[in-house]
Amino acid sequence: MYLNNYQQITRSPTKQQGNLIVVCLVIIVALLALGLALVKVLSGAAQQNTIEYYGARAYMAAQSGLESGLTELFPLNSAAQNCALVTTSRTFKTNYLSFCDVSISCTEYLDLPDSSARSGTVNIYYLQSSATCAPIDCPLGDACRKDYWQTQRTLSVEAKTLP
Repeated sequence: MYLNNYQQITRSPTKQQGNLIVVCLVIIVALLALGLALVKVLSGAAQQNTIEYYGARAYMAAQSGLESGLTELFPLNSAAQNCALVTTSRTFKTNYLSFCDVSISCTEYLDLPDSSARSGTVNIYYLQSSATCAPIDCPLGDACRKDYWQTQRTLSVEAKTLP
């Protein structure tokens, strides 16, 4: 009885035809799904790195705006100035900060009481710098690419006159 089944299996290879094709199709579909998932993960990571890069540029531009505002407000070897002398808008010409625009606002609070000062009062200056950076120059109204985007960072600092 066992011998007859063995002979029947070895004699009819036509019953086993087609199984290899089905197995190959399943493997191909599984590898395709794995490849598509990997492409999606890698493209998302590349986009995240790009956004992080331009975010760092916007942060540095805002920091540069604050520093330039502070140097205008507190010049070396001179008394503190007022907020009217602070430049409110900057566009950088360096390659690293190209296509970055910075707006600076300054608010001053004059003659506030302070017991640590000899005169009993101090002036407090509040500077805020907001930088917007884009990967390309794309003014409003132009036919820009559909994936055009910008990053923006805002930094602020308070400074007071020394006693």
